[in-house]
Amino acid sequence: MGVRFRLDWPPRGRAIAANLVGAAATLALLAFVSSATNHWFGVNEPPDPFWLHFRNSWVYQSPLAVITYAATVGAGYAAEYTRRSRELARLQAELTQAQLSALRMQLNPHFLFNTLHTIAAFVREHDEHQAVELIERLGDVLRHVLRSSNELEAPLASEVSFLQKYLEIEQARFGDRLEVSFAIAGDASAALVPQLIVQPLVENALRHGLAPRAEPGKLTVSAQRHNGSLELRVRDDGLGLRDGWDAEDGLGLPNVRARLSRMYGPAGRLALTSPPGGGVLATITLPFREAGE
Repeated sequence: MGVRFRLDWPPRGRAIAANLVGAAATLALLAFVSSATNHWFGVNEPPDPFWLHFRNSWVYQSPLAVITYAATVGAGYAAEYTRRSRELARLQAELTQAQLSALRMQLNPHFLFNTLHTIAAFVREHDEHQAVELIERLGDVLRHVLRSSNELEAPLASEVSFLQKYLEIEQARFGDRLEVSFAIAGDASAALVPQLIVQPLVENALRHGLAPRAEPGKLTVSAQRHNGSLELRVRDDGLGLRDGWDAEDGLGLPNVRARLSRMYGPAGRLALTSPPGGGVLATITLPFREAGE
């Protein structure tokens, strides 16, 4: 049995090799065209051998080949830059829309009424400490949503911090009926994720899975790195997926799917399943990247 060797080049090495091959191919083509023209249509009688023309053309056609190849590659890069710039503009517009949608979800009358009602209950019970803490958490949530940032992605740790404050408000409202836990792997905290990508899943779990029932429920937010991807999970043990449920219902889930597809293509996915034990498991999968990559 023979032994096989495979050379794995780094991406930069592959790019350099590809450009060298492209430049050599361009030079060979120009040398061939020039040699053929001189051999069959030249003024020398008898015509010089084709191979002699071809050998000499490699020397004097080199500058033209480099210029031609560089111009072709430059035009390709310019077209790609224009395409990516337009794509970035669309993504930034979608991010702004996502921020506004998240703000509307969090500032709807039902949310505000329940939050203010909880604060008022703490005040009536002379629990000023809890009332002040809840007001501060609400301010933190609004500050995160309203902050002016054109960045499409943020570290997962920042998004988790936002979710913790958001869920602290919901826990104060639900009381003993809601148990929240986070399971964020240590090597996943620095990963870049789209801003406000998990909050709609948490909102869905609370509104449709846990709020309609009287029994206590559990919500778990987890993240882990897996085979070059980042997996974000939101799981509840609530009512589960109802009959006739459509993933395109509402605004939250279609918006999440559209943003993932636009930013990562087929590598960005959202899946909703019914796990053993009931409830709903929402899983976001996207390429694992850290700041600076």
